[in-house]
Amino acid sequence: MSRGAHLATGLRRTGVLAAVWLALTGAAPDALAAGALALALAVPLSLVLLAPAPHPVRLARFAALAPGFLARSFQGGIDVAWRALHPDLPIRPGWIEFPTRIEDGPARLIFGSEISLLPGTLSAGSEDGALYVHALDASGEVEGSLRPREDAMARAFSQPRAGGREEGS
Repeated sequence: MSRGAHLATGLRRTGVLAAVWLALTGAAPDALAAGALALALAVPLSLVLLAPAPHPVRLARFAALAPGFLARSFQGGIDVAWRALHPDLPIRPGWIEFPTRIEDGPARLIFGSEISLLPGTLSAGSEDGALYVHALDASGEVEGSLRPREDAMARAFSQPRAGGREEGS
């Protein structure tokens, strides 16, 4: 990663951490010196512990994932409740190997976490470009329902989408 990208990431992190410090201290003048020292230590440490990502997060696109996630959580909760209360208990649990196009790293981790938070599915690991997902109904179209979520997450993290297209191409 270029020196300019490191500098830009450092400046963004400085701004975010400074805003958090000011919010926590109420911008008290007597806390500014301690805040400056904390920033001088925290920002370089953050760059060592969490190197700048090769694919920047697009915050607006990432935030745009929330309404759909909430809607699917609600729909999934109703579905799980219906299955649990149905006299025939219509579940066909099983494992699905979901080949993902999202690179290993934060985007894949967050995508797996999103899968796990949705009722009826649980991401239980990742290996060789695939996520291992446990589903209450493995006979259904789990992969088909996950693919659009994967594409949205890839867009939020500036990664190639299904079919290898990158945003803007």
